[in-house]
Amino acid sequence: MDKEIRTFVAVRITPGKELLDQFRKFKSIFRDDSINWVAEDNFHLTLRFLGNTSGLQAEQLSERFEEVASSFTSFEFAVKGAGYFKSKGSPRVLFLKISDAEKLSALADKVEAAAVAASFSEEQKAFRPHLTLGRIKHLNNRNRFCSVVDDLPEVLYQQVKVSEFIYYQSILRPEGPIYKPIKIFRLK
Repeated sequence: MDKEIRTFVAVRITPGKELLDQFRKFKSIFRDDSINWVAEDNFHLTLRFLGNTSGLQAEQLSERFEEVASSFTSFEFAVKGAGYFKSKGSPRVLFLKISDAEKLSALADKVEAAAVAASFSEEQKAFRPHLTLGRIKHLNNRNRFCSVVDDLPEVLYQQVKVSEFIYYQSILRPEGPIYKPIKIFRLK
């Protein structure tokens, strides 16, 4: 790996029935809007987006992530409720919320420390765990979108057991990104 690649660290989420049902319901309700939906086999929760990464940094990160993984035992979090992030007053990302995330946040903190130690800039935004379902390009009716999402009850869609995290390469393509695992780190 001599040239730079785009990388990130994440927990893969294999969607269960309830989570898939809600995802497909959103796709149906908002079918006339312009939303880039995440592929069902690409569901993940990002712990840290790294961006352009040199071969040397990738090697350093792999070593440091081994240390991080060895300091954690398996844990669970809940995918519960839906929301959206706004930019300039308009919804831009539709996501499912994460709860019971204390250990997940602790893992993200350790991944962040490893990234900084491998000469990445410190992340400026606080870690906000979420499962992105789609990136919104254009909504035909913003008020309708907001009321549909805001009025959803806080339903438990899935319990997720975390026994590993993955260091990924992100390959951007017009038809959607490919996430290629560089290395999988198993927790104790």
